[in-house]
Amino acid sequence: MATSKACATPLFFLIPLACSPASDGDVHDSSTAGDDDDASGAVGDTAADDAAGNDAAGDDTAGDDTAGADTAGADDDDTADDGPVPVGIVVDHESIALFDELPEGAVADAAAMRMFFMDRSVGGNIDEGLSCLAVAHAEAPNHCVRADHAVPEFSVDPAEVAWAGTYDRANWSFMFWPEGCDEWRGSVDCFVAATTPMVDELEVASFQFSYLAVGEGSDIADPALGFFADNADRGDVFDYGAFAAANPGTTVIYWTTSLARGIGTVESRDFNSAMRSWAIEHEVPLFDVADILSHAPDGTPCFDNRDGVAYLDENHPDDGVDIPAICPHYTSETEGGHLGSPSAGKIRVAKAFWVLMARISGWQP
Repeated sequence: MATSKACATPLFFLIPLACSPASDGDVHDSSTAGDDDDASGAVGDTAADDAAGNDAAGDDTAGDDTAGADTAGADDDDTADDGPVPVGIVVDHESIALFDELPEGAVADAAAMRMFFMDRSVGGNIDEGLSCLAVAHAEAPNHCVRADHAVPEFSVDPAEVAWAGTYDRANWSFMFWPEGCDEWRGSVDCFVAATTPMVDELEVASFQFSYLAVGEGSDIADPALGFFADNADRGDVFDYGAFAAANPGTTVIYWTTSLARGIGTVESRDFNSAMRSWAIEHEVPLFDVADILSHAPDGTPCFDNRDGVAYLDENHPDDGVDIPAICPHYTSETEGGHLGSPSAGKIRVAKAFWVLMARISGWQP
């Protein structure tokens, strides 16, 4: 287990959420963003953004209109209690259909919980998806409702980017990783440093590893050195669990990673498999984003782009190995995996997150 190191911390419920992805370490309001539709989207993103811990959203930065504001705010008297921690909850691609079954009471209970999560740019896309659902579908910005893809075979049914009613996420906030938190080894320490000052005000907290953390050559899944090994010089799952145990009034979510077209890697496959096993064995809530993103809306699994199939400007030779990767339906990038154009990826993940929060609040489907 690693010892904590200094990271910037937000004044969670005391500041307005009016920060952009460029504002490292700030709580993020995703209500506005740029939108362009180039189809490259390299996995590595820009060097400047990688150094800051926020991979640039490339062609999939969402938003040419204004979405509902996700200002965090709640009565100070409504603090987290030490109720039972939900166990055995797994939300994956098969859970998305439950979104349309959520009763009003479960939605209200989920919305009332104060939630905080940290991530890189795909987390920003997910945050944008949550803000999309906060407004009526008929009034939603264009970046929320794009069903068409530049390659028609990857367009989705408009129902995939539709919803009835509104889903208030005013108590749910997101923060990009602060500067200096760009490597997976320091993520737990940065999360703990950012969350601890406000943990008594939170019912739910978590972070996600970016697909960049599971790129080729990463040691994150190494049995001796990785996240699931007990190491003194880096944050690991034991440190994450220790934070959860020390804060029983806050439910800590465990996530699988985001994925890209080029990542699918052995590292992402092994890490996400280990995370699923850990969550099941230790009965902790699992948000299986990798599973959601690597299955098309009809449930067909998707694999990496080293398949010998030409797609836009990408035509990698077939390496004979199929590794789960983000479906082309959810990104316009040929190497990366941002969720902006089209909209199905971030909307499906956002719907699944509502199911997860409803389950944590006590709803049983």
